[in-house]
Amino acid sequence: MINLLKFGAGILMATTVVSCSAESTKSNNEAQVQKFYDFLSNPGSNSHAKAFSAVIANKWESIGNYSGKNKNRDAFIGQMGGFSKLIPDLNWEVQSMHHDNDTVIVRSRATGTPNGPLFGVDGAGQGFDILTIDIHQMDGEKIVSTYHVEDWAGALQQLTTPEAAKAKAAQAEGEKTLATVMAFMGAMGKGDMDTMDKLMADDMVWHNEGDKRIPWIGPWKGKEEMFNFLGKFSAGAKTTLWENEDVIASGDTVGVFGRMKFVTTASGQETDEFTFALRAKVRDGKVVLWNWFENSYDVSQTFHGKE
Repeated sequence: MINLLKFGAGILMATTVVSCSAESTKSNNEAQVQKFYDFLSNPGSNSHAKAFSAVIANKWESIGNYSGKNKNRDAFIGQMGGFSKLIPDLNWEVQSMHHDNDTVIVRSRATGTPNGPLFGVDGAGQGFDILTIDIHQMDGEKIVSTYHVEDWAGALQQLTTPEAAKAKAAQAEGEKTLATVMAFMGAMGKGDMDTMDKLMADDMVWHNEGDKRIPWIGPWKGKEEMFNFLGKFSAGAKTTLWENEDVIASGDTVGVFGRMKFVTTASGQETDEFTFALRAKVRDGKVVLWNWFENSYDVSQTFHGKE
């Protein structure tokens, strides 16, 4: 006669062992898969790359890549290395895992701020926040394949917001403005009046404040006054040092910062080395404002003869 009590206990024990084993496998698989996302969030880290390589089978493939081609382990690590430079703050946050025998399904959230064009789209400092889904196939403790999809179309749409487009337009305009200002400054240094004339707006203003007894202290308005000023300055001063150190350009405005000194003809003396700042504005490819800041006290003292 069967001992039903022992039989039932045996079934319970077997069920418990199977259940514990299944839970252990699930926990282990999810821990292994988490290393996959730790690497995605730290693609520039050698330690995370090694941990990633350790849980990926030698013949693992990434299936569903945006390029339409599968990637092996080495190619995938290389791609993520590129992402680490393009998106330094990339973060791949696991939001849920679902385990079914040898399959782990992961829903995650990818965020980041590209510092350059992403798939040809320059977000000009904008970030993205997208949903991603992955299906990892396990064989023991190794991931043998990963099917995945990321909402990169959504990321690109976020990077092309009106704010991003506006910032990009301002950057492009700033680059053109800078080119005009540098061309004008170069022509001025060479005494190339023809080029300067072409780069001046008819209503250009040169604004430099200081000792009004010095012939070239402005402001000067319009081309006629501008060339009058330039003649006085070239006759009254000889530049002995001019070095641009920093340049900032945005939209129609450029800021230039540097060091200079010059000899004044009136006294034959040289200024001390001083820092200067320039605020220039451009309209329709021509300079409309040249706002110059210098050590006006030292310039005045030198012009009148230092004691």
